[in-house]
Amino acid sequence: MVIQISLKDYPQELVKGRESAEATFVFCLWKQPDLFDDFQRINTNDDQTLKTDDGIFYFSFGRQMYNQGFKSFDNVTIYTFLENKPTVKKHFDELGGYATVSELCSLVNPENVDAYYDKIAKMNTLMTLHDKGFNVIDNIEKFAKMTNQEVYDYYDYILNSVSIKNTHDIDVETLEIDDKFLKECDEGSAQGISYGAHCPILNYLTLGTPLGDMYMFAGHSGVGKTSFVFENMILPMTESGVKCAVISNEQRSKDFKQLLLVHIMTTELDYWGLTRKKLKIGNFTDEQWEYLRKAKKISHEKYGNIQFVKLFDNDMNKVKRIIKKLAKLGYQTIMFDTMKSEDEIDEAMWQQLLIHSRKLFQITSRENISLICTYQLALHTLNKRYLDASCLSNAKQIKEVFSEMVYARPLWDDEYPGEKFDVKPYQLEKDSSGKYTNVRKTIPLDRDKKYIVAFLDKTRNDDDKIQVLYQFNGRFNRWKEIGYCSVFNEHK
Repeated sequence: MVIQISLKDYPQELVKGRESAEATFVFCLWKQPDLFDDFQRINTNDDQTLKTDDGIFYFSFGRQMYNQGFKSFDNVTIYTFLENKPTVKKHFDELGGYATVSELCSLVNPENVDAYYDKIAKMNTLMTLHDKGFNVIDNIEKFAKMTNQEVYDYYDYILNSVSIKNTHDIDVETLEIDDKFLKECDEGSAQGISYGAHCPILNYLTLGTPLGDMYMFAGHSGVGKTSFVFENMILPMTESGVKCAVISNEQRSKDFKQLLLVHIMTTELDYWGLTRKKLKIGNFTDEQWEYLRKAKKISHEKYGNIQFVKLFDNDMNKVKRIIKKLAKLGYQTIMFDTMKSEDEIDEAMWQQLLIHSRKLFQITSRENISLICTYQLALHTLNKRYLDASCLSNAKQIKEVFSEMVYARPLWDDEYPGEKFDVKPYQLEKDSSGKYTNVRKTIPLDRDKKYIVAFLDKTRNDDDKIQVLYQFNGRFNRWKEIGYCSVFNEHK
């Protein structure tokens, strides 16, 4: 049960102007009702963004009208909606009826709705800080000139300064090789978190996903970046007991649930009667429901610890805070889906992307977690045969913060066996003792199947500029590592 917050419990300095702030925000939405789409989560479930009685009343009233299809809130529309709602109509009239609505709507500009909302969010932040014991009252005049994000940054800066002064996040030591270091080497502690269950070659080349470092899996839109990382990294790690989380600014939780469901159905239950498309269409048979219920039970038992965080904007400050929180909760591997290289973006934005990437690396290193970032390449590099850092365009400087970088694209028609740019897929044969030799075994390909080439552009653990070939079945999100291959590099 949600306990409603009472404004009477807070100092006057924290609630002064609250009714006016909520009124300007809410009546922007009344003046331009399609704005309700941008603020769907306000005051739903446990959310208590709006706290005044009038603010909650008008917001809920407006949202109900908008959800019923009303796109303009004029006098006739309002009272048509209020028919058969005598209690709501009575309270609406007590507040001044349409005359109050008309007057307040005339005073606000919907173009400023984000600023109005930010003022409310800042008030809520200060109230939360007050609840946590921070003395916000002494700085209330300073905060009046700040945005909500600036208030957060102010306290973040203070806490970071305290941490630095006390050297909590600084390690100073000599580079002498001691017994402890040799023992760590012997135990293989320098290896990352293994994802070798489905990708033994790529996992060997990168020695897993490194702790304290960042791993990039990049490709153009639609190549299967998210599907690959979730199926071949996140799920095998979870199965081995590693706590994993997903932060997404594009796909929803149900998209990842569908990937998990088809994984359980095929891998755990060996059931192939439901493709990804059929899962979306629905109308399941009795047999399908039987397997779906089994999959539900398995998801609870084996995959219930995977955390999902949905972002509704590209605010990297939020991403950094979330990663910090997840790391404190014991999550070792975090998937961030998606970073992008846009085709039309100015130099200042590239610099901002580089700065944010460095900050993500600092958090990853400090918390000693593995951060896997899917990265969307710019469209103008779509016809490049050989993928390398040049595909990052102006963002190629971010290469410095990633330990491992892999780019993926579909195999082209002229790269199949016998064609001009045959990639000649192969595996290394083993000797009688089970060790790999340098003898290559050619692997045939089927033109009716889809293949994805993964380009290892950078690794700190082995040779780079190596390509690995995968067979991909999108109907069930099944990936099969075929072996090595050699893509023609037109840059040489």
